[in-house]
Amino acid sequence: MSDATAPASAHTTPMAPPAAPQAPLRRVRRIGYAVLGLQLAGSLAWSTILYRRFALTFDFSIFHQAWFLISHGDLNPYNTVKGSSFWQDHSTFLLWPLALLYWIWPHGVLLLWLQDVCVVGAEAVAFTWLCEQAQRYRPGTDAAWLSGAGLILLVVNPWTWWTLSWDFHIETLAIPFTALLAWDLANGRRRAWIWVAPLLACGDVAATYLAGIGLGAVFAGRRTRRQGTVLVCLGVAATVLITLVHGNLGSGSGLQAYDYLAAAAPDAPFGLSGLAKGIISHPQLVVQALWSKRLALWANLAPTGLLGIGSVWLLPLAAIVVLANTLFEGQLFANPGFQSVPLYVLLPVGTVAVLGWLARRHRRAALLLTGLVVAQAVVWAAVWLPATPSRWLRVSAPTAATLAGVEARIPGTAEVVASQGIMGRFADRADIQALYGPGKLPLNGNETWFVIAPLAGIETLSTASAMALVGELAGPMHATLVTHANGVWAFRWNPPPGVGAITVPGNSSPLPAWTAVGAAGRAVMTGPVIGWHTTSTGASGYVADGLAWSEPPGRYDAQVTLSATGPVNVEVWNDTGNTLLARQTTPATTGIQTVTLGVDAAASRASTYSGWGLFRDLFVPPSGQRLEVRVWSPGGELVNVYSAELTSAATGPAQP
Repeated sequence: MSDATAPASAHTTPMAPPAAPQAPLRRVRRIGYAVLGLQLAGSLAWSTILYRRFALTFDFSIFHQAWFLISHGDLNPYNTVKGSSFWQDHSTFLLWPLALLYWIWPHGVLLLWLQDVCVVGAEAVAFTWLCEQAQRYRPGTDAAWLSGAGLILLVVNPWTWWTLSWDFHIETLAIPFTALLAWDLANGRRRAWIWVAPLLACGDVAATYLAGIGLGAVFAGRRTRRQGTVLVCLGVAATVLITLVHGNLGSGSGLQAYDYLAAAAPDAPFGLSGLAKGIISHPQLVVQALWSKRLALWANLAPTGLLGIGSVWLLPLAAIVVLANTLFEGQLFANPGFQSVPLYVLLPVGTVAVLGWLARRHRRAALLLTGLVVAQAVVWAAVWLPATPSRWLRVSAPTAATLAGVEARIPGTAEVVASQGIMGRFADRADIQALYGPGKLPLNGNETWFVIAPLAGIETLSTASAMALVGELAGPMHATLVTHANGVWAFRWNPPPGVGAITVPGNSSPLPAWTAVGAAGRAVMTGPVIGWHTTSTGASGYVADGLAWSEPPGRYDAQVTLSATGPVNVEVWNDTGNTLLARQTTPATTGIQTVTLGVDAAASRASTYSGWGLFRDLFVPPSGQRLEVRVWSPGGELVNVYSAELTSAATGPAQP
């Protein structure tokens, strides 16, 4: 048996199979499996909390809808969220047999639990593998501390928890088959071929994993070179085939997310050939892209121990994952998350192999390096794990309770249009649409329910656009307001004959104040909609707040229509930097009047959590600054706020 997991610089000489684990290693293995069991229990509980809180977005709805429809006999489900057949998302054919699970427990949380089992199960495979590596290199006590170090790298990685928090993705279903295939192939087991079919059934991304494992087998030595070549051919062929039949539209419409690389070769046809020609003719574009995202590269690799990239088995897979994600246009996929889960699960195996190889030659150096590797991984966990709830659990319990009540009232045959930050649980139906951004939104002409939560969840639609849509639904569209509580607005609407689409507003002129009631206010929603407003309760505080726009730096005019029997403060805040930009005290008014104040909204640094020192990454916030209008009363006066508007001082109405 070859030393298949040795560093790339080491000679791959035949080695005997590892001896039976000695007592210290057996104890570490028992502890390791117990710890992984606790991790699984914790992840199942966390997933349940996310599900109950409706903290599931656009991506979860894609799989939830398909899973529901397939289980009900629709074998070619149409993905209304993205406007294409579901199989074209990533060619994820594994979801068809998994649809049988619906009849065991017909709730979307089962998908999250399945994801938890797959990821932690893959970690168990990786832990078993790294224990074998430790035993091969340093039997006895050394094998125990090497395995313990590998266990820590697996369980404290904060990005594993971020992976499990970010909706549901097929990469998490592919990772156990990836780990099993690599492990069995490295150990010369014939059963390795069992894992090829389910891995390919996970789609185009999993096919690249297959090619990466195959390349590792080719590099590992003559014993596995033939099998590795076959796996590379299968992975490449599957990727090419899926691309040719347009089955890879899941991210950026296939290859278009990399078209900036192909643009370097304008005479080449767009596609795989054009992309290859662009990279070959202008490799500096690749280097520039990697350098510009160096923080994300470091953040993804460092918690795994980093040394794992020195494994001949795992370097090709890691390179494919890193290049595919980092070269993807934009910052989203370069940052830690589900798309890099093979790094978090498998690179600790390579790190232990490299440390074991070093320990055979320089034991003290290996001990010191192991301590450093483990210490920095623990610091990564200490810095980033506490940020997990604030990053992913952005729906309060009262808001979730209101959403659950709305969900129970919506008929199964109705179309649902929902804010993308809370839409995941509403996807168990034939038609669901996301409020993802302004513009045209197609409708099927049947009864439609709008569920809008402007301030809950991870939202892409600006607060201004969401509030403007609420105003249109209540006003000109004459939709029936079913629920408004805890930041949730639910409307039922029967489109007039011939109406097949609506326009989600993209301007903010003006925002109805009754959609943004402050702690010292209450909504007055009786009589004609044109007269609805927010009125003061008599207490001191904000009568209206949360009237917000996403705008670039510049000069703006804030206009607030109100009436007051005593002085009130009209304020404009930059929520991105938590900075008060302008405040104007207005005395008692004579009837309803409009108060205007100028705002100089210079660029403000986002308060997005990014860690510190070597343990940081750049998570890019939504474009623009969040500019918010608030109306404050000292109390004891009658204050009515009707609307607010933000206009550019140079060009007129601002665009959210």
